[in-house]
Amino acid sequence: MRALGNRVLLVLAALGLAGCVSMDQDFRARLSELDKSADAQGDVEAEVLFGRKVAARLLGGYDGVSDQELQYYVNQVGAYLVQFAGRDEIDFHFLIIQSAEINAYALPGGYIFVTSAAVAAMRNEAELAGVLAHEIAHVREKHIVKALDIRGVSTGAALGQLTSGGNDAFRVALTQASQAALAILTDDGLQQEDEFDADELAFYILVQSGYDSQAYLNFLARIDQDQQLSTQEVSRTHPDMSTRLSRLQGLREANGLDNLQYAVVEDRFLTFKR
Repeated sequence: MRALGNRVLLVLAALGLAGCVSMDQDFRARLSELDKSADAQGDVEAEVLFGRKVAARLLGGYDGVSDQELQYYVNQVGAYLVQFAGRDEIDFHFLIIQSAEINAYALPGGYIFVTSAAVAAMRNEAELAGVLAHEIAHVREKHIVKALDIRGVSTGAALGQLTSGGNDAFRVALTQASQAALAILTDDGLQQEDEFDADELAFYILVQSGYDSQAYLNFLARIDQDQQLSTQEVSRTHPDMSTRLSRLQGLREANGLDNLQYAVVEDRFLTFKR
């Protein structure tokens, strides 16, 4: 299986088409920002440890998908996308979890979960890449941590105390923070602007990596339109789909992407999806 994964990465690397698009200045500026995220080592360690604790809570309610080749494939696609996200200081982990809900979850520190129903609803690798890029963007911008208001504006001192403190008060605080993070992920959702920001950053990551961003729009539109795909679970924790689609289509049109050929990769995706 390892050799298979290496071949996937080699093919993915051949998709990179960054720089072939005539983009406006704001778009190029946002792309360049993806390379400029850097945290102090202590902040990173605290974020990863906190994310690991939240992941343990989330996984308490789900089973992982038993298809190890599919799991490995999703990790390879995710690892390729992460190269364009500007968070080289953390190791990302991707896992498909068993659930009838079409959704995906981004936890602090690079822990990303996609439901089996979401994967089943996808038609090609570019759609998978779009969903993963959206979640990677949440991690890149630390949306959960910011939503919890654990850290200060410029330091990770508070989060560091939560994860490294050894007394009872810190352990209680960590438990409460983990529960609050889980509630945001599964029930309350993030702020609309955080979701819009993740959509836009996902779009930039897709352009940089060479995947067709239209495929991501197609996936979102199909979920919104197909009553058999249980859209309520998605809309419950995300903004209005029509607004998301309109904003993303506006980005495509403003940057002249409608007439360009980017990678969709259907055959390989269907082989792994089976």
